[in-house]
Amino acid sequence: MHKISLNLHKNTTEKSTREAKNDTKITVLDMERENRLAKVISLFSKGLNQEEIALELHVDQSTVSRDLQLIKREARKQVEKYLREDILLEYIRYMAGSNEVTRKLWEVVQNENATIKEETYALAQLMQSYNSRLQTLTAGPESYMNIKRCLSEIDLQRLVDSEPFLKAQMEQRKLFPKGLFNFK
Repeated sequence: MHKISLNLHKNTTEKSTREAKNDTKITVLDMERENRLAKVISLFSKGLNQEEIALELHVDQSTVSRDLQLIKREARKQVEKYLREDILLEYIRYMAGSNEVTRKLWEVVQNENATIKEETYALAQLMQSYNSRLQTLTAGPESYMNIKRCLSEIDLQRLVDSEPFLKAQMEQRKLFPKGLFNFK
């Protein structure tokens, strides 16, 4: 009984030592890869093409190509996460703050002790606040409507990518835009 226990302990100790070494190797490889990815994006942002980046980093051009594809995929995920989660929270926070500002400005306007100058200034700020709110809701790259449109486009692209028939249909539309061959 004691020998079996000793052998099990020895085997698990050896196994955990091997796993620790493998984890260390993976960590070092991950760090090297992350460093390379950081260098690739830095050089790419400076206008270097894939071949120039490969020469600079002493790697194959195909490695740079794969790295850039990975960077783009990760960026796409981050943008989608931002649109789905973070921006909506920021929107809610903006609206709550805007409501509070509006309430305070109306208090100034309705205050019997406020001067005409203070009332006029508060009314001007209210107009500016309403215009800003309308702009946020309807226009600009981070407007609520644009965010919803972007999310719909992301969902549509995901659906198209998962369905070969839809993908073929979309490719055909890109090749032959509506009205290009309009035969009657």
